[in-house]
Amino acid sequence: MQFCRSISVWSCVLALGAWLLVSCEPDTACHQEMGTAVQITLAADSMTAEGKVAQYTQWDSVTVVGVGNEMGLQGRGIKTMGLELRPDTTLTMYLMQYHDQIDTLYIQHTPALHFVSLACGCAVYHTITAAWSSDARVDSVSIINASVETTPQENLCIYLHE
Repeated sequence: MQFCRSISVWSCVLALGAWLLVSCEPDTACHQEMGTAVQITLAADSMTAEGKVAQYTQWDSVTVVGVGNEMGLQGRGIKTMGLELRPDTTLTMYLMQYHDQIDTLYIQHTPALHFVSLACGCAVYHTITAAWSSDARVDSVSIINASVETTPQENLCIYLHE
């Protein structure tokens, strides 16, 4: 008889414990942006009709496609681009088509895991070690800030031929 009462008490304790576990969920959702992308600005000089040099910083029409990845963008009036770097290699390539000219942008980088939190896990940060392109439309590529992290900041500047 005593044994039967102790089982019902333990059943109540287990049921109460299970209810507390189900009804109280900790806030484990990740509220931080985890994506990292190279922020690229565009710059070029062109001659005006008066013989003056005018700088413009946008492409009127551009298509960018990742080589070996599924990233890409297409648009008009693009001044800046945010392109992801591949976490599984140290060289990421993008094909950039401007009207009928195609350049290949090469970004050499070192990926590194960065622990954010238990809820968010790890983000892949990158350090850019070199950047260059084929010379169809792009004159040169400058590294402005080599660190690619979750906070957007200008990393590369692409200078175009006019």
